[in-house]
Amino acid sequence: MSENSVNNQNSYEDFETMLNESLNPPIKGSTVKGTVINISDTDIFVNFGYKTEGIVDINEFKKDGKLTISIGSEVELEVVSVSGGGAHVVLSNKNVTLRHDIDEVVNSIDKAPIAVKITKYDEKNKKFIGQHGEVEIHILEHQIDHKNSMKEPSYYVGKTFDCKILKFDQKSKTALASRKQYLIEAQNEGKKRFLSSIKEGDVLKGVVKSIKDFGAFINLGALDGFLAKENVNWGRVGKIEKYLNVGETVEVKVLKVDMENGKIDLGMKQLKENPWIAAKSKYSLDSEVKGTVIVRVKNGYVVEIEPGIEAFIPMEEISWIKKTNIALNKGDVVVGRVIGIDDKKEKLIISIKALQENPWDIVKREHPEGSIVKGKIKGITDFGIFVDFGAHVDGLIRKSDLSWTEDNIDIAENYKIGDEIEAKVILIDPEKERIALGVKQLEKNPWKDIEKLYPAGKVVDCKVSSVDKDGIVVLLAKGIKGYIHVKELDENKINPSDCYKEGDEIKASVIKADPKNRVVNLSVKKYKFDSERSEVKEYMKKLQKQNDDSFSLGNLLKEKIGNNNH
Repeated sequence: MSENSVNNQNSYEDFETMLNESLNPPIKGSTVKGTVINISDTDIFVNFGYKTEGIVDINEFKKDGKLTISIGSEVELEVVSVSGGGAHVVLSNKNVTLRHDIDEVVNSIDKAPIAVKITKYDEKNKKFIGQHGEVEIHILEHQIDHKNSMKEPSYYVGKTFDCKILKFDQKSKTALASRKQYLIEAQNEGKKRFLSSIKEGDVLKGVVKSIKDFGAFINLGALDGFLAKENVNWGRVGKIEKYLNVGETVEVKVLKVDMENGKIDLGMKQLKENPWIAAKSKYSLDSEVKGTVIVRVKNGYVVEIEPGIEAFIPMEEISWIKKTNIALNKGDVVVGRVIGIDDKKEKLIISIKALQENPWDIVKREHPEGSIVKGKIKGITDFGIFVDFGAHVDGLIRKSDLSWTEDNIDIAENYKIGDEIEAKVILIDPEKERIALGVKQLEKNPWKDIEKLYPAGKVVDCKVSSVDKDGIVVLLAKGIKGYIHVKELDENKINPSDCYKEGDEIKASVIKADPKNRVVNLSVKKYKFDSERSEVKEYMKKLQKQNDDSFSLGNLLKEKIGNNNH
C-alpha cells in the first residue's frame, strides 16, 4: 500500500470517530473540551463537537463582575445534563475547576505555597476561612502570622496571602494551611540568599531597628545585622544613642558572616581610619599628655586623651604613696607621662607620679633619720600617736617610744589631738611607707648606764608608787622604777600594806640594777642591816680613840643592846 493510501485511511477513521461522537449524546458527568462560539446576556454557547452546542451559565465565567472569557476561548467543561433527545446539553465549569484546584492544592502539600484569599474569620473556632479557586482553606488563628506581628482579624479578611498547605481532607474537600510557616520558610530562604550574596568587607546600608546597652540591630532587608557597642566608634562608647537613632539609615561594614547560624556582625568605626595609627607617633614614650578621666576599672583609670585615643593609669602610678586615699573622679583632668604603649589594647600607659618628685626622697632630704621634728598630733590610738610634721606622710610615735621608764602610759590622758609635740626621726622606711618617731629618744637612755648609776650597795632615797602583797614599787630619780620584794622589807613585817602606802618616802640599798627588765631591785632590810653595822663600826672607832683600858667586846655589845632597849 502506498503512503498516500495510508494517510487517506487514517483521515477516514478520524472522520468516522468524530461523526459517531457528534451523533452519540454525551454522558452526564463526562468532561468535554470546546470553543466558545457565542455569548448572550445569560449564557455562553460552546461547540464541543456534538451536533448541538452546549450551554453554560454566564456567571460561571464572571469574576468581580467581569467576564473572564471571550468568543474563541478554549474551555474544559463537565456535562451536567442532556435532554430533548440530546438536543439540549447543559455544561458547567465548576466541577472541572474544583478538580483542577484540588489537584493544585494536593500537589502543593509541603511544597510550593499557593495563594489563599481570606473570606471570613470564625471567631468561635478561632480560625480564618479562605479560598484557593473552588477549594475551601482553613487557617488556625495562630498560623496566620508571626506571633509578634499578629494584627486584628479584620486586617486579614479580604486579602490574599501565600500559604503553605499542610493537609487536605478528601471527604470534606477542604484543606488546612499555614501562612506563618510560609513566612518563616520564605524568610529563611531569603536570609540564605542574602548571606550567600555578601562577604566580609562589604559595605551595606541599613536601618537602625533597635538600640540596646550592648549594641544596635541594623535591618539590612532580608535579615538584621548586629552592631556591637565597641564597633560603633573608635575609643570608648558611652551611650550608643549619641551616635545612632532608631529609624536612621546608616552605612556599615560586614565584619563576619555566620552562614550556619544566619548572623552578621557589623561595624561602623571600621569605615573610618583608626586614630591609634597616628597616635603611636604623636604620643611617644616619656612625652607629657593631658586627658579626662572617663571611667574607673579594677586596676586603675581610663583617660581619654582625644576622641578615639585612650590611656590607662595603673593604680600604682597615681601616687608615690602606696597607701594614699587619693581617688580620681569621672571628668577630672589629669596630666601624666607616657611610660608604655600597648599596641594590643591600643592604649597609652601613663603615670601621674612620674611628673612629681618622690616624696620619700624629700623626707630623707629634709628630715633625715636622727633629726628632730616638731608637729601637731593628728591622731591618737591605743598603740601610739600620729604626727603631722609637714611631710607627705604622717609620722608614728609608738607607745613604747614615749618614755624610757613608763611602760603603760595612758596616751589619751596625757596627749590631745592638736597638741604640738617634738620627736626624733628614728626610721624612714619607704617600702613599708613608715616614718617612725620617738619622744624618749630625745633624751639619753637612762638604762644604758644604770649599773654605774645604781651600783650594788648604794643607798637611795625613793618614793612609794604602789603596794601589793608581794612587795612595793618605788620611784627613783628621772622616773626610774625600783622594786622591793616583801622578803627585802622589815623582818617582822609580813604584809607590806600594813607598813607602807603610796607617797611614803623611804631609804633602801641597791641589790642589783637590771637594765634588761628595766628595774632596780632594792632592799630595806639590807639598808637597815648595813646602817647598824656602820653604827657599830663608828662606835668602836670612837672607843678606841678614848683608849679605854677596860674595853672589851662583850661590854661594848651589852652597852649597845642596852641603848637600843632604851
